[in-house]
Amino acid sequence: MERRLRLHRSPRNPILAPTQNWWETRLTCNAGAIKLGDRIHLFYTARGQDDIARIGYARLSDYDRVEERLPHPVLVPEDWFEQHGVEDPRVMPLDGQVRVIYAGKERDMARPCETAIEPQQLLKGHWAWTKHRLLLPTMVGFHNRNVAYFPRRIGERYALLHRPMTLAEHVWLSYSYDLVHWYDHREVLTPRPGYWDDAKVGIAGPPLELDDCWLLIYHGVEARTWTYRLGYVLLDKEAPEHVLERSEEPILEPQEDYERVGVAPNVVFSCGAILDGRTLVLYYGAADRVLCVAWAEIPW
Repeated sequence: MERRLRLHRSPRNPILAPTQNWWETRLTCNAGAIKLGDRIHLFYTARGQDDIARIGYARLSDYDRVEERLPHPVLVPEDWFEQHGVEDPRVMPLDGQVRVIYAGKERDMARPCETAIEPQQLLKGHWAWTKHRLLLPTMVGFHNRNVAYFPRRIGERYALLHRPMTLAEHVWLSYSYDLVHWYDHREVLTPRPGYWDDAKVGIAGPPLELDDCWLLIYHGVEARTWTYRLGYVLLDKEAPEHVLERSEEPILEPQEDYERVGVAPNVVFSCGAILDGRTLVLYYGAADRVLCVAWAEIPW
């Protein structure tokens, strides 16, 4: 039987909104999140009047209390495959580094790109990123978004979730031994006719490890209204291509004014969450304009 997540919105929502800084005057949303020590670190999507997406940084002292927010972006376009923007970062620990996978924009093409930073450099505010690289260069001609690693190896292999936009917008799982060559591609999550996620699906942030499974938050789009909602799946711990449970109803959907009105109305869209003990803390973009947070005790 499905055990429902009961998310509670922060009364401080939205916790990040556009500012007068030239690079984030239009929107500040869709943030990857990671907890290091007793602080939560957010890397969020921002756009200004030039319409180039950049990634900003904020540090939180609690789930919804902004302790520091930098006045400049920390991740900007560097190469040909991202010349028109870097956006929707997913942040995860892997092999002792903090990895960031983001969508690199070249005109209307979106491709998964990656960079990394040492945790101590991040904590010091020294933005010494590794060279930006295309994550799946063999798929350079396809749109691909909503990409994240599992935060540890599954057996001896790395695992990657992604959504290549070919004939349909489904979530796929791929494996690698070296983070360069990917194989054993498997379809994991598809839209469900007649449900709130019948048009397309895509992952939110990286999977979160529970005692006996992986918790994956995902977004689903309803074809009739083009509303973005959030749901969850539980994946088998050692064979994550196997879905153990999937939410019948959304766990978060647009209700508040800041979720209904904005750049893209009726959208809640997440790129990251953390587990704090038994509490799921979910960061989400609202109407593609502001950043919000909601949390819940997990029932598993």
